[in-house]
Amino acid sequence: MDYQYLYNLTGAVTPLETDCGLLCSSICCRRDRKNTLGIYLFPGEEIMLPPDESWIERELHNPAEYDFPDNWKEPVHFIKCTSPCPREKRPLSCRFFPLAPHLLTDGALILTYETVRLPYRCPLIYKELPLRKDFVEVVALAWRALLQDPRIFRLVEEDSREREISLQSIPPILWFQGARD
Repeated sequence: MDYQYLYNLTGAVTPLETDCGLLCSSICCRRDRKNTLGIYLFPGEEIMLPPDESWIERELHNPAEYDFPDNWKEPVHFIKCTSPCPREKRPLSCRFFPLAPHLLTDGALILTYETVRLPYRCPLIYKELPLRKDFVEVVALAWRALLQDPRIFRLVEEDSREREISLQSIPPILWFQGARD
């Protein structure tokens, strides 16, 4: 995976014309009381965040213990911010938020609002604020590249089936591309 390409691709687009952190005091970028808030990096993405980065804490998780598909063999990097990040270094999951990929059973990719239970309320999600079209398109392009990795494809596929079962419907669709090649 060419993570430098994906970081360059997603570096300049944001969900809104203004800083969405102004709506919620950047709640997703702050530590929670128990310092448990963080994100997982995609396989290989850790090369973009060297171990000496002072603004993050890193944990290595066994994928079998954290509900990852069985084709994830390497430890999964879980990072927690200790201070505001340099925006150009923020991980892909942060760059994609509040969008989540969803694969339909025929392989079609859609983007919807993130449905993972969060310890905070994101106004972009609960108010369903209109997101910039270029942001949505860039996130979709990045997901199409990421889905070429069988591990990531399987993770998104399993998350999609789980979302369908637990929600019994998919939140508003913000982007759609027909069945995967």
